[in-house]
Amino acid sequence: MKKQLYLFLIGGILSLIIAMGIGRFAYTPILPLMQKNLSFSNTVAGYIASSNYAGYLLGAILAGAFPLKKYRLISLRISLIISILTTAFMGLTYSHLFWYVLRFLSGVSSAYVLILASGIVFDKLSTINKISLSGLFYGGVGLGICLSNLLIPSLNHLYQWEGTWMGLGCCKWNPRFLRMDLAR
Repeated sequence: MKKQLYLFLIGGILSLIIAMGIGRFAYTPILPLMQKNLSFSNTVAGYIASSNYAGYLLGAILAGAFPLKKYRLISLRISLIISILTTAFMGLTYSHLFWYVLRFLSGVSSAYVLILASGIVFDKLSTINKISLSGLFYGGVGLGICLSNLLIPSLNHLYQWEGTWMGLGCCKWNPRFLRMDLAR
């Protein structure tokens, strides 16, 4: 039972690293790299960030509005895949409009991951009276921010800002994790 508890907790932490720590917050340290190479305005940078916030708001509202209990594991997996793809695809275009769409979808998926993973992990923790471990779960956001900020300088040095986005997307991809059944 203890091993299963830790698998749930690790799965939840990895979900937050992927969708929140990297998918949502990597934009901030990559932004100056993009602006330096592409010379777009602070207004465009703000619109890109705002599109992510709007997606996060919509995702949080939608995830709370629809009863996903029966489908939350598949919804979590889909949201993680969207988070991974939207991160990687940021490096494949120079279109501001496409960036707005990608960051919006990234925001929606990160909200879904936060809500769904929280529900799955907290249900498991509460059944064995270990809700006190919830702080470790939410530490995944900070751990993801820290990891992405450690990777970004090296990725940028090797591959410029485009490769940085794609590299972070690849770092997030682990098909074995996406098949892990957190609901058991």
